[in-house]
Amino acid sequence: MNQQANVTKINKRKVLITGGNGFIGKNLAKYLHNHGDNVRIVDISQDSSEKSENYCSEFIHGDLRDLSICRKAIKGRNWVFHLASEINESYDLNNFIAYKNNHLITINMVQASIEAGIDRFFYASSTCIHSHEKQLNPDELDLKENDLWDLWYQYYSNNGPSLYGCEKINGEILLSQSINSTKIRIARFDNVFGEGNKWIGRGENIIASLIRKVICSFNEQGYYEIDIKNSDDEIQSFLYIKDCIDVIIKIMESDYYKPLNIGSENSVSIKELIYMTLETIGITKEQVKFIMDENSIQKNKNSDNILIHQVLGWTPKTSIRESIEKTTIWIKSEIEKELNKCENELTRKKLKERYRESSSETKIFDDEIKFGILLPITSRGLKNPKDCLYNLKNFAKSVYETTQMDIMSMNGRKFSLNFFIGIDKDDILFQPKENNIAEQILKEYGFMDVKTREFDLPPGSICKIWNDLAIDAYNHMCDYIVLFGDDIIIESTNWMSKTHEEFIKISNEKKVPLGFGIVAFTELTFPGFPTFPIMSRTNINIFGGKPFPVIFTNQDADPFLFQLYRRFDCSVMSKHLKLRNLIGGSRKPRYKRIYHDWRFSVLDNAVLSVEKWLHNTMETPIPKLITLDIIIPSYRVQMQYLEPIFRLKRSKTASTMIIIIVDNPNSPNIKDLKKFEYDAFVRIRVQGKNLGASEARNRGLSESSADYVLFLDDDVIPDPDILIEAEKVIRKYPNACGFIGCTKFPDPSKSIFTSAVEMSGITYFWDIAEKIEENIPWGVTANLLVRRYKDNIMFNTTFPKTGGGEDVDYCLQKSQFFIKNIPNSEGFRAAPSVKAVHPWWNNGKRSYLRFAKWAYGDGQLIAMYPEYRYKDNFPNSAELFLLLSSLLLNFLFMKILINDQILNELTLVTTISIPLVVLANMIFDVIRFVIMEHESYVPELKGYRRIIAASEAAIIRIASELGRLVGKLNRREWNYIRWRFDWFTNRLGDDTKNIEKRFSMIRFNIWAILVLSAFCFVRFNNSHESERLLV
Repeated sequence: MNQQANVTKINKRKVLITGGNGFIGKNLAKYLHNHGDNVRIVDISQDSSEKSENYCSEFIHGDLRDLSICRKAIKGRNWVFHLASEINESYDLNNFIAYKNNHLITINMVQASIEAGIDRFFYASSTCIHSHEKQLNPDELDLKENDLWDLWYQYYSNNGPSLYGCEKINGEILLSQSINSTKIRIARFDNVFGEGNKWIGRGENIIASLIRKVICSFNEQGYYEIDIKNSDDEIQSFLYIKDCIDVIIKIMESDYYKPLNIGSENSVSIKELIYMTLETIGITKEQVKFIMDENSIQKNKNSDNILIHQVLGWTPKTSIRESIEKTTIWIKSEIEKELNKCENELTRKKLKERYRESSSETKIFDDEIKFGILLPITSRGLKNPKDCLYNLKNFAKSVYETTQMDIMSMNGRKFSLNFFIGIDKDDILFQPKENNIAEQILKEYGFMDVKTREFDLPPGSICKIWNDLAIDAYNHMCDYIVLFGDDIIIESTNWMSKTHEEFIKISNEKKVPLGFGIVAFTELTFPGFPTFPIMSRTNINIFGGKPFPVIFTNQDADPFLFQLYRRFDCSVMSKHLKLRNLIGGSRKPRYKRIYHDWRFSVLDNAVLSVEKWLHNTMETPIPKLITLDIIIPSYRVQMQYLEPIFRLKRSKTASTMIIIIVDNPNSPNIKDLKKFEYDAFVRIRVQGKNLGASEARNRGLSESSADYVLFLDDDVIPDPDILIEAEKVIRKYPNACGFIGCTKFPDPSKSIFTSAVEMSGITYFWDIAEKIEENIPWGVTANLLVRRYKDNIMFNTTFPKTGGGEDVDYCLQKSQFFIKNIPNSEGFRAAPSVKAVHPWWNNGKRSYLRFAKWAYGDGQLIAMYPEYRYKDNFPNSAELFLLLSSLLLNFLFMKILINDQILNELTLVTTISIPLVVLANMIFDVIRFVIMEHESYVPELKGYRRIIAASEAAIIRIASELGRLVGKLNRREWNYIRWRFDWFTNRLGDDTKNIEKRFSMIRFNIWAILVLSAFCFVRFNNSHESERLLV
């Protein structure tokens, strides 16, 4: 025994750590990961405080009670550290459940390890295996390894260890009988503590709990009042986490395979621990008053480390005093962080009081958690009414198969199910009501708590039936209420316990009462839409005994509930809760869908009710979030632009849903887009056919129920902070009807064509937010932030599908409505920080048709808004083309009848005049951009390239004017020729109109001079030719 065990170091090990997100497991994983080992961890819980790649090579989220998970986790590993365990030493039902779970995990891990042929298996046992009677004996402090078997018959019949300790004993026996002894390493842990240990709540460490109480125990009388649950003279053994990791590695690398105690060298009493903590924070013993639990029993427990010292030469490196000091400093800083989050001194005081008290899991629910399933059933709408019974049997079977572990308390808590059936009064399939066939089917699967209620309602009144059944479930004391249908199949096992875990998670993370919020199933046939929600009793309490407003008939009650609690960041569509809807969802239902307008006043009133309830219930109510949705119409479905939008930075004080309306059902990229639709905050809708940008945006508006929507084009690159910046301007100017974002194009000077586009003024309004601060007339929908309001303003679908003018019309309607109807409101404001980049269309390749199509549509604005139109004194290029073409046709026709020299000259001059229109425009733009405004519009462009770009800018403007004229002619708006639209809508008075008129006059005069010159040249040539002929 005095000879030390051999120790062999092995590098680059492939390691599995079960319970790797626990305190010891995570520290062990970090140590091995940092030393170059390939570390895989498996845990039933995920660590939200830190990214797993910081401490392991691979993380598997799984339940080790499932043998297949164990096999998956252990594959390819040669070392296993089995640390997963549910610690519970109390003598109650949960103790038995913990025993059952822990032992099943150990059995599974042993079996998987044998199958995989692992090299070494570390088993985390505990000093809790020793009898309580021995721990109560003050003369026997040191617990030796052989004490276990020597005292078995003497003590264990009546005074054995807890079931947790018994499971550890059985685990040791199982290992010794199953795995080659040379592969086994067993360590019996004592109280392990240190920085990072859980210091409050279920699973908190005894030292961490004491330190927390000590730090927060100062009272108004000026002394520290410390409540001690245990006896202050109780003696315990503790081990600092770094020493724990050190000895685990030593044991694993050694060839010693028998159990070893690991603990501190010296035992210490609870009172001594408290004094060490007090000294660390600078408090003397005289300032302390102890409050003792008179019923506490003194338990003495110290680790005998003689054997481990003999075989490994190991002793702890960190003294108990030093480790207490380090842990105290860390816990003190963590407490301060939490206290600093408090909004006022009263809240800070209340939180300190909670920290000072003994901590245990808050008991909100009874031991049994009751679920009420609401089940409207009808044989209406089916070809064969008995198909309803087939659907019901499948549903009942799926419920049975997915709830048994919860009902039998296999997951640590007991659950029960009550069914509340709603049938049509005239549905003979379910008559008579008493013990009807639906009840019989459910009872065949063992569901005996079934209640049936008849309804005399129009067909398809599902929401109304849900409403009344929910009240029944509430009155029967159901804790959770599930809105189901008879045509679904549940696919997730243990969905009741998973639902409860989701509500606990909401409560813990959002600091709200347990039960607040909504949890929805993920419907695999209609992903992304929160159908079949689960509410708690709390929801019905909030609304005075009603689950939701009574306006709903058969649609929208489920999204209403989800959107309601979304305002408080308490809506979850759980990826752990899955079902299939065999008839409804995205498919055509058995009844006529009846929709109601709930997205404004109905939702707003419900939000006010929730806010009122929170203020009456909580000392520090959680604030309501701003809801801001992104709407993107997409024809091309270009994933290189769409995918980054899903990764935009999100604010914690705002909630964003991304709504993409695909306007091309034949796009080959839809399948790539669909992979994002399993997110409750991503909604992808595919139009049945191409309906155009306006229809797509309107569909997006109908899908949204947010406070604001941000319209983006499907080919823009938004700034990563665009949502954060959008929230800032919303909060700064809450009375604005919307905000015009700043959309930039890449450097235009790289190409003559893109420089020409910039010079033409086509892109002027894309970054108008940098030019005008407030009362901006309109902005492009490539980056437009709009406040949703019940104003019935939508995009006008008479504009072309490809766009052109609909954005101007929408913005004008919106701002006019707000200014006229909403007190203290204002129009659109600039939001220069809400940035996006728009790539040049078609990668900057030359094309004029796009601009002509836009102008074709925006020409409608002249007739629609008489207050913003003005008449030009001179025709533009397109109107000159029309005039000259008409004259030319007349002259040509007349030439057929009359052969006259003057007519010939007029025909020739008219023919020449047409291209002179283009030349005149080019000359004007060259003079303007090369001579007059050489520092504006792409100042980087110089020399001959600037001359060419200025010339091409004229061609782009002519293309737009032609498109606008063609639109007027097609719409028979003859009387609006020579009428123009003021793009600044009178914001700048007559200045811009006068400038445009002057430019028009100059272009016309240049053209007239050119025509006159051509006419003189023709006359001169003709007279010279006549003289030559006379000679």
